[in-house]
Amino acid sequence: MSFRDAVIEALTRALGPDAEGLDIAALLTSPPKAEMGDLAFPCFPLAKVRKAPPPKIAGELAAGLEAGGPIARVAAMGPYVNFFADSGAQLAGLHAALADGSFFESMQTDTPKRVMIEFSQPNTHKVFHVGHVRNVALGDALVRVFRARGHDVVAANYYGDFGIDVAKCLWWLTTHPQDPPIEHRAAWLGRAYTAATLAVEEAEAEGKEAGDRIKADIRAVLTRMEEGEPEITALYKETRQWCLDEFKEAYDNFGVVFDHDFFESELEEAGNAVVDEYLEKGVFVESQGAIICDLEDKKMPPALVRKSDGSSLYMTWDLALAQEKFDKFDIETSMYVVAAEQTLHFQQLFASLEKMGYQRAKDCRHVSYELVMLPEGKMSSRKGTAIPLSELRESIIASIEAKMKADLRVEHEDWSEQQSREIARKVGQACTKYGMLQMGNNRRVVFDMDAWTNPEGDTGAYLLYSLARIAGIHRKAGEQAKEGAVPAESGFGSEEERDLLNHLLAFAGVVERVESTCDPSHVAHWLFQCAKHFSRFYQQCPVLQAEPGLRAARLTLVACTETVMRRGLDLIGIVPVEAM
Repeated sequence: MSFRDAVIEALTRALGPDAEGLDIAALLTSPPKAEMGDLAFPCFPLAKVRKAPPPKIAGELAAGLEAGGPIARVAAMGPYVNFFADSGAQLAGLHAALADGSFFESMQTDTPKRVMIEFSQPNTHKVFHVGHVRNVALGDALVRVFRARGHDVVAANYYGDFGIDVAKCLWWLTTHPQDPPIEHRAAWLGRAYTAATLAVEEAEAEGKEAGDRIKADIRAVLTRMEEGEPEITALYKETRQWCLDEFKEAYDNFGVVFDHDFFESELEEAGNAVVDEYLEKGVFVESQGAIICDLEDKKMPPALVRKSDGSSLYMTWDLALAQEKFDKFDIETSMYVVAAEQTLHFQQLFASLEKMGYQRAKDCRHVSYELVMLPEGKMSSRKGTAIPLSELRESIIASIEAKMKADLRVEHEDWSEQQSREIARKVGQACTKYGMLQMGNNRRVVFDMDAWTNPEGDTGAYLLYSLARIAGIHRKAGEQAKEGAVPAESGFGSEEERDLLNHLLAFAGVVERVESTCDPSHVAHWLFQCAKHFSRFYQQCPVLQAEPGLRAARLTLVACTETVMRRGLDLIGIVPVEAM
């Protein structure tokens, strides 16, 4: 039995009839200082029932509670009953639960669902840049956490592979022909899109007639695409595939896997059919030549579902996509991981589905997040200020390699160039993902490569260094490293040991919080604090130099720390390294 369960059972027994209607588990809290115990029960809710002041109730309760099992001591402290854990028993219990898998099984929900998490959603013919990585890291972490919680998760991607922006890029390629590069062709297409955008802006600056003329040329390209004209269709398919191939390479590099891909180009017909059906039913109405869903009763502006020129748009496709998700995949919850800039779009989408009578509208959720900024401001594919992912990867690897060479330890002087680069690649991935996830979803991320790769800061590199240090302890300890021995009279239970142990025991609650908030920063923060707790323990509590009983207990704590930290890193998609 865990310490917490033992405390709940002891209080339930001691309170007798007074426990009815009390959520003891929810009332338990952590004391503000380690010397005050490990759990505290507030007696305020009992004052009215027992007609006595809380401090008196706490004293009476503490006097009637006996220590035993994982409970080492009970004491009244003002209006609280404070419980002190038997740290050795706690550690032995944790090690056993990790060994048999029950520790991580306890993270699973009692009400699993089939959930689709849609994320990434890159646009072809545009730069796949640093800002897109936050979406990828966030969505992938949610997939991992929801699966850890026991849900049946479908990881889905939705590619923006059609529409006026694609036509804009193709227009530039056909009017400014040039040979494509051998590598990084998607970034080259992104530059073509940027050039086309600037050309439109320059034409508009010349006057309305010039602007209208160039925009008409671009719309003509879109019409040729829609009608399947052979020459433009061949160019479209070839360049689209370049983008999809590079997206796949990026996902592989980050260890991200999708179960299903959706494409805007495949939703055109279905989206228009939805608009036609609900226009006929009177749910959608005509307005100045366009088709809208009037949402005045929802206190929202109308949702535009078809433009006045008859062309479809994001809302058209999303209406069809929402239905396809539920009807074809039998999901119970549909989650859209999309930047906060699109909040109104999703409010309108869900409200429109509701007005259409679609019962599953209530099962849709927009997981919003703030943008990634450069120190000098917002990135923009349109303005050409975004950093391509390919450049980001190489820059971070170079930064990590430089830091590694500056701090290369004697034991790693025999590393080959390939070994060094592979470790730098993994550390770079960790720094990138952690940098994107350490901030809460509602906070903007500022991309600062030097700060993100600092091995002594709040970074992915610092987390990996902590695990590498643990691996070093295991190598020196040999076979005894993971035996899991916790001698009863070891003397284990210093403040540093208890802080680290209690932090490990809190892991399941952190994972549950990520599910309820859809915010993986809770795991990222837990990992950083865990690394700090371990560093303090390592500095204050010698492991290999301790006397045999205490050495065995501390090695067990080190092994438990490694196991739980590895699981935490896995939940945010970070792969450990054995040495740094």
